[in-house]
Amino acid sequence: MKASHITVLGSVVLAVLAVGCGSSPASSSSSAAKATPASTATPASTAQVGQAFLAAATPVDAAYATWVAALKAAGDNPLPLTSQASAYVSVLNTFDSTIQGIGATGKAETDIASLVTEDNTVIADLNSLSSQTLSTVSAWGTKALADGVAAITAGDVVRADLGLPAS
Repeated sequence: MKASHITVLGSVVLAVLAVGCGSSPASSSSSAAKATPASTATPASTAQVGQAFLAAATPVDAAYATWVAALKAAGDNPLPLTSQASAYVSVLNTFDSTIQGIGATGKAETDIASLVTEDNTVIADLNSLSSQTLSTVSAWGTKALADGVAAITAGDVVRADLGLPAS
């Protein structure tokens, strides 16, 4: 039983790593609240949009570090971490709302929308932690890992669009 919890913890760490890099996982079937894009008056340059993206990702990176520390402290059982998951969700929601309003156009704008979709799936995963049990947490961790990988991919696509290095 302990080995499966360790595997789950590793999966959760990797899934959340994706989110912390500003490339969070999600699926189009997420029931999480969707962020609404803010309008911009004039188009921003790719460099400006890239800098805004990095600035928006900074709090996510800090929240990620806090989340990972909590996961490590929890040992082989992430189930008691619902309040930490909730705090991380709050930061992700702010990130998503912010990046939708940074003035990206064209492919970058489309890819940001895809990243937000992936983030919404990660958010749904984090929100569902509180409903997991010892018998379901392993499957939850596997899903969270897959969603995290999808988010990393989506985030790296946005980073490439903006001329930024991959996460």
